[in-house]
Amino acid sequence: MAKRVSPTAIGVFVIASLAILMGAVIVVGSGRLFRKPVRFICMFQGDLNGLKVGAPVKVRGVQIGSVASIRLQLTPMEGQLRQGVNELRLPVILDIDRSQITALGGTGAALGQKGFNDLIRRGLRAQLQTESLLTGLLYIDLDLHPGARLNYAIQPGTGQYREIPTVPTQLEAVQAQANKALARLETIDVQGLVVSITTAANAINGVASSPALKSTLASLQDTTANLNRTIISVRGTIDRLNSKIDPLVAGLQNNSNEVNATLQQTRAMMLDLQATLDPDSPLAVHLNQALEQLTDTTRSVGVLADYLQQNPSALIRGRYVPNDPK
Repeated sequence: MAKRVSPTAIGVFVIASLAILMGAVIVVGSGRLFRKPVRFICMFQGDLNGLKVGAPVKVRGVQIGSVASIRLQLTPMEGQLRQGVNELRLPVILDIDRSQITALGGTGAALGQKGFNDLIRRGLRAQLQTESLLTGLLYIDLDLHPGARLNYAIQPGTGQYREIPTVPTQLEAVQAQANKALARLETIDVQGLVVSITTAANAINGVASSPALKSTLASLQDTTANLNRTIISVRGTIDRLNSKIDPLVAGLQNNSNEVNATLQQTRAMMLDLQATLDPDSPLAVHLNQALEQLTDTTRSVGVLADYLQQNPSALIRGRYVPNDPK
């Protein structure tokens, strides 16, 4: 007959097992069962594939909490969506451990309402980041993004958790820009654009092959050749004229010098003759008038010679006379 097991022994065994289990929970959890974390909620628009319950919540790589829950929609206790929020957003609840923050040297003031609001104004946002490229696991990064808009999704005062606004990942931002570009491309009338380009190309081809254009180009070529010949002819004429003007001016200068010398000799003879005549005689009077005219003539010849030497082209175009200001 089998020996009956003592109920006392069974009780002792059960109590010992419970004690061992409790101790294991305390050791493994490092006392987390006795801690009360501060909870926040984030509403993510992107894909949460790779984000698991228990995933780290970090501040620039330093873990300060973990993901407590991932849901498909808000429960009545978690709040109500704001009006105008139509896109799908998935709630993620975060547990932030105050003791862990203080153990890392923080004050934990940011967990209070005032410190939290200050951080939100400075740009505190939640963003999904890749924990490992090999496994594809994600974590939530809390960091300051100055200038980022407040992307709230929950109506204030309707939920028990404070909401941390989110920002898209870099990949999501690139995808959003690509989607906008594709949307703009869809609005372009590609068929109409192709027809316009084809019409313009045909018009250009028609003009290029037009007999009138070919005739005009041929006529323009002949005109250009004639113009070149005319320019060469005019240039030769000017060169020949310059070669003739220079000797002419030089000869005129020599003649002017000779005329001046002759006039000087004539004036000297007239002065000698005047000295022998009576000043009141008619001959002396006429002689004085002749001397004055001779002096004016000598001066005019000298001025003319100097002007032509400075302006030889005056022999062709004449002397420049300014317009009457009246």
